[in-house]
Amino acid sequence: MTTQQRTAAHTSLRTQVRRASGLDRNPLCRPVDRARSRTALALPLVLALLIAVGAAVAVLVFRVETQAEQVTARHRHAVTATTVGPAVTDDLRTGSARAHAPARWAYPVGPGTGTVQVAAGTPVGSTVAIRLDDSGVPAAGARTTAAVLSDAGVLGVGTATGLVSLAVVGYTVHRRTLDRRAERSWEPDWERVEPLWSQRR
Repeated sequence: MTTQQRTAAHTSLRTQVRRASGLDRNPLCRPVDRARSRTALALPLVLALLIAVGAAVAVLVFRVETQAEQVTARHRHAVTATTVGPAVTDDLRTGSARAHAPARWAYPVGPGTGTVQVAAGTPVGSTVAIRLDDSGVPAAGARTTAAVLSDAGVLGVGTATGLVSLAVVGYTVHRRTLDRRAERSWEPDWERVEPLWSQRR
């Protein structure tokens, strides 16, 4: 980091605002310095806006998913099934606690049979609470509010993180471009301003 860059990095907020607004009458304040001040002041505002966008995405997803799960819940019906065969572990290699077993159940549309999820080691003849759809077929129940909230939060945080990362990268690239422009123009600008500054003829 050059001396100029270190000086710019420690410029007070008041000076940054004056430069960005064009109120700084210092003859050494160049257009590129004003551009750097505007960039520095814009960054926190942009980051705050992007975080708000992430929060809005989370809220929107939560509302949409909550409504979808409410619709799903209206078409899921709790019944009790009885296992008619041994439970088979879903993954014998990992010793999973989840298993499935053949079962039968009664439902307003008529008796039904099929395979249901059970705990590993469930004996034949055990009763298991399951959910059926409107046609009497086993189906997953609606997700809980906590699960929907978790998914919405993850998506919101991910959106905000991605947008903030892009903004920071864009800021860094733009700031380096301005720094290089300032370094290239320093000597010509000083040649123009120095006689006025020192009142040299």
